[in-house]
Amino acid sequence: MKILVLSVDRDDDFGVKTGLNSPFIGREENLNAAMALGLSDSEDSDTNTLLAAIGIYDEMLKSGMNAEVATICGDVKVGYESDLALVTQLENVLELVRPDRVVLVSDGAEDEFIYPMVSSRVKIDSVRRVFVKQAPTVEGTYYIIMKMLRDDKIRKRLVTPVGLVLAVFGLLSLAPKMIQFNDTMNFGLISEMAVGSISLVLGLYLIVFAYKVVERSRDFSRKAGRAIRSGSQMIPFAILSIVLFFLGIVYGLDAARADPQATLLIQVLLFVSGTIWAWVFSLISYQIGRFVNHFLSQGKIYSTYLVVSITVFAIGFIIQGALDASEFFLGYRTYKEITIVLEMLAGFLLAVFGGLLSTSLRSIASGPNKSIDKADVTDSID
Repeated sequence: MKILVLSVDRDDDFGVKTGLNSPFIGREENLNAAMALGLSDSEDSDTNTLLAAIGIYDEMLKSGMNAEVATICGDVKVGYESDLALVTQLENVLELVRPDRVVLVSDGAEDEFIYPMVSSRVKIDSVRRVFVKQAPTVEGTYYIIMKMLRDDKIRKRLVTPVGLVLAVFGLLSLAPKMIQFNDTMNFGLISEMAVGSISLVLGLYLIVFAYKVVERSRDFSRKAGRAIRSGSQMIPFAILSIVLFFLGIVYGLDAARADPQATLLIQVLLFVSGTIWAWVFSLISYQIGRFVNHFLSQGKIYSTYLVVSITVFAIGFIIQGALDASEFFLGYRTYKEITIVLEMLAGFLLAVFGGLLSTSLRSIASGPNKSIDKADVTDSID
């Protein structure tokens, strides 16, 4: 009877952090993978999981059992894609090793999503969960929390929902009081806005922290500085995009204030209706700039920019149709039904055309006779 000690890494930390291609079969391959991940990130629990699997394998060999050890990895996009990768690697491992039993080793409940996949193909004798020991002190707890918050996946999963809840609560608390203050100019309302203001600021701060807005802004400013010094063709298009973005806000505010008797919902619809096309052309201007800059600097037509521009147009028509339909059903304005239908239909057809264009350009880019010159159409990413 042959036993397979199977270690599972559902989010592919081995591939992301070490660049190794899984699956790893045999003690030497697994030990090398564990050492590589340990050197890359010594605090990753997958290192301990793999070492535990190797330890179980060694114990089995000492007991005279016929055993093998292997590791399968999923994908950084945890979900269907990672599970599909795990199933593919699992079947490859089972075909090569041909075990009669499996001992499943993981570092938590997330990796054990593969349990039914394994059990449907081979019998599972045991499941071993590996927990990493930590110092039970206040400093140790603080250190663990801070290390967890530095992890992009954990930070976005935990911090973002809390930030959104606080921001929405603060915004909904402030909105009626701000409207009341604008009508009455009663400065006594300012003190009543304290809780909503704190909640809104704290929520926005958590969202900024979760998505590293400050770091990305610094990177953007450095790239913009390099582009200006090098005379990039992107600069005028970027400036036009920024101008159109702020003009959209001005147009939206002007449209929302055009009817003081309108309800808050109608004013929101008017604001979005006033901004939508300025923002659409702002995005298209930015994409055109990237398209021109890529073509002049690398001599290639970057098809993604074309597809994104078409998709932005499609979204603009769909949103405009939805806004007109909302104003029509709320009884604020009268539109011909055919106008709303044509707007929605135009958006849908443009979206379909963008998808077909993307598919056809990718097939051209991956063709066997592809050559790199200014007549090429590629779909590579800078």
